[in-house]
Amino acid sequence: MRRQIVKGLAMLALLTLTLAASVTTANGQNPQTLTANVPFEFVVGDKTLPAGHYAVSAIGAGNDTLSIQGANHSALRFTNAMRTRDNESRALVFHRIGNTYFLSQVLAGDSYGWRLVKSRQERAIERELSRIAAVRTTKYEEVVVLATAR
Repeated sequence: MRRQIVKGLAMLALLTLTLAASVTTANGQNPQTLTANVPFEFVVGDKTLPAGHYAVSAIGAGNDTLSIQGANHSALRFTNAMRTRDNESRALVFHRIGNTYFLSQVLAGDSYGWRLVKSRQERAIERELSRIAAVRTTKYEEVVVLATAR
């Protein structure tokens, strides 16, 4: 029971953050929105989103949360800002492990982007694969989907 109350309070805090971010976005403080057509199902946090057209934008006071919006699906994920190469393309970067794609980075061009915090599911799969493999090497394939600024 106590755990459900804590979960409910956490959800309320996240909804409040989303509402506050919406106001910030409406005031034009969001640097840009990227759009991309993702041709495969992918995972963001604990949500699996279907293939389709998505708009990705940074929200929150420090632009430290990404909003991923599809036609009928959406997700929010905390991120860490990152510097990229000056000539880096706008893109969504996925880690492919087996047949599962995890959104890993969003490259916004202009030398910046966001690295998403790995989900429990991605960390669990990586741990399992490292137990199976005799040599510890990279266990994922990086897949890049180009995006455009809107």
